[in-house]
Amino acid sequence: MDPITQQTLLAAAGAAAAPVTAADVFSTVLYVGNATSRSIDNGIDLAGEGGLTWIKNRSEQYDHQLISTEQNLKILYPSWYSVGTVNLNNFTQFNSNGFTIGTYNHTNKTGNNYVSWSFRKAPGFFDVVTWAGNATNGRTVAHDLGSVPEMIITKRTDGTGHWYTYHSGLANTQYVYLNAVNAVATGSMWGNTTPTSTVFTLGSGQPNEIAQNYVGYLFATLSGISKVGSYSGTGSAVNVDCGFTNGARFVLIKRADSTGGDWYIWDTARGIAAGNDPYLVPNTDAAEVTNTDYIDPLSSGFTVTSSAPAALNASGGTYIFLAIA
Repeated sequence: MDPITQQTLLAAAGAAAAPVTAADVFSTVLYVGNATSRSIDNGIDLAGEGGLTWIKNRSEQYDHQLISTEQNLKILYPSWYSVGTVNLNNFTQFNSNGFTIGTYNHTNKTGNNYVSWSFRKAPGFFDVVTWAGNATNGRTVAHDLGSVPEMIITKRTDGTGHWYTYHSGLANTQYVYLNAVNAVATGSMWGNTTPTSTVFTLGSGQPNEIAQNYVGYLFATLSGISKVGSYSGTGSAVNVDCGFTNGARFVLIKRADSTGGDWYIWDTARGIAAGNDPYLVPNTDAAEVTNTDYIDPLSSGFTVTSSAPAALNASGGTYIFLAIA
């Protein structure tokens, strides 16, 4: 289905107009820290439309930071099991064309290199929701995605808890942690129920414990703009067709069938090329790795190379991913 047709259907269903291009809803910005509070212009209206900004210090060991417009400036760290923090020296506000950072090392250390990825809320692409747990099995949480969520990343915001993640490449009885290398596990986190275009379902435990507060980041496949999917490893080069025309600008991958698989992030601003491609690992605080060639460009999506490790391309391995054009 082409983006214009999907946009029409979403509008007919009562949703706002879907994005026409990925640039309307997603941006990668590279910047160098200077320890001076300043605005980062990414061309996306996060203050008005809502969304998520994800920041990482590429030069040193500092945690990834996720801040959404629904979190009251609370910063969540995908390598942490513990609670997030509010620190205006790290992140100050969302703007009509990006966001403002403070002076602290995590976001603005003098001379350090940083990357930020921003995802704007938009029908068919991305949504952010919050809820208070009630420990009721089968409880549903409403969303405004306007289509079926295919990846849901959740985190408790007022206390400790894993980053329970749903992915359509897995069964609705399975989950995986964003904050760990664990293989997929079985549990009733999603009430053994596949999400719909209006709600997703939770079980009676995490992420739905009574009197606990949670946030969820919801992604979907939007034709020509985003792809939530899976592939099987071969040990040889694997072409992953996302239905794009100019390749993937952002790729997030996790091995699902075996313990020991990190999450990996690439983007074209840092480099998805025929040679080495810098990657970051959100389940750790590690600095950027720059001397590997695990991914190559492909006009319809991306290629996982034959030199990629088992965490990305073992023969018979199962891998889940999110890609954005």
